[in-house]
Amino acid sequence: MLAYHCEACDKYWSYPVPKCIFCKGDTHPVSETHYKVIGYTRINVPSQGNEKVPYIDYLLEDRNGNKIIMKSFSEHELGAVIDLEAGRGKASAVGVVGTGTLGSGIAEHLLRSGCQVTLKTRSAGSAEAATSKLGKRLLKDRTEQQARELLKHISVTTDYGDLRDCDLVIEAVSEDMGLKKEVFRTLSEVCDPRTVFATNTSSLSIDEIAAATDRPDRFIGVHFFNPVAKMDLVEVVVGVATSPETRDRALDLCREIGKKPIVVSNHPGFIVNRLLLPQINDAVRLWEQGIAAREDIDAAMKMGLNHPMGPFALADLIGVDVCVKILETLRAGLGDERYRPAATLYALLRDGKTGVKAGEGFYKYR
Repeated sequence: MLAYHCEACDKYWSYPVPKCIFCKGDTHPVSETHYKVIGYTRINVPSQGNEKVPYIDYLLEDRNGNKIIMKSFSEHELGAVIDLEAGRGKASAVGVVGTGTLGSGIAEHLLRSGCQVTLKTRSAGSAEAATSKLGKRLLKDRTEQQARELLKHISVTTDYGDLRDCDLVIEAVSEDMGLKKEVFRTLSEVCDPRTVFATNTSSLSIDEIAAATDRPDRFIGVHFFNPVAKMDLVEVVVGVATSPETRDRALDLCREIGKKPIVVSNHPGFIVNRLLLPQINDAVRLWEQGIAAREDIDAAMKMGLNHPMGPFALADLIGVDVCVKILETLRAGLGDERYRPAATLYALLRDGKTGVKAGEGFYKYR
């Protein structure tokens, strides 16, 4: 935790103070990492930006008497000493391939959770954009100095070779089987044999992707949900060749970064998307048939089933293109025409109206 200290007055501030308010002398930043718990309160009611509950707000005090408030999902007793950098040196080295919405979200969450992160992107331009975007997101709840310190633990690269020594590499590129296979063929050529490979696919066959690697036994699915920071669930998808050790390593990592993993065997759509995408598809068909307006269908699902979002708003958040890909995967994998994407989904995709990321989908976001 960064503090600002005036040596002449021996005063500390927990926010940027370039000049001492007492003697007008220069202050100097000092980094404190060890704090004692002197109070806490459990928060059970969600608020904007803090939708995930319960969590605990701790009142901490360092050796100089400076106090800060820290949000945490872990429980500590009064008087316990917390090292804010604990585990940083022992953390997993994790690679992420892809800087789209999920890829960048996964990388940020890993970084905030204490992992050493290597983020692979396609070009120097996209690397600069990814670094800038990550820095801005960190500044939402950290000082500029704290953000700079955290950014020291992530490297953004265009070179697959920089993923060589990672303990685990997570692929988060577009939902395209050919592209994912290409990524893992390249990773197989450059990564250490001990490195575990994981795909963030939302519906594609784990076994088919694993066959393109040199280590099917060290291959697994780790399906994060958007937005990564707020969604607890990770579907850990086990293929026919996935070893128990690989499964346990993936489960351990998920728990280490505060997620709640569930294990599912390889099957089209896994659990969530196997249930969710037909619901979205049926909602679109209801609207196409003139049975109800989009807004009313969304309202019905929110108020009638207590869903946080209606199917149209959720489709826009997921991405219309992703919805179409998953439905087509379900249709092909299960041989059932009920999974054929509704005509409106294809129309929106053709027009580039893929949802929130495009500024327009079923609704407008500009």
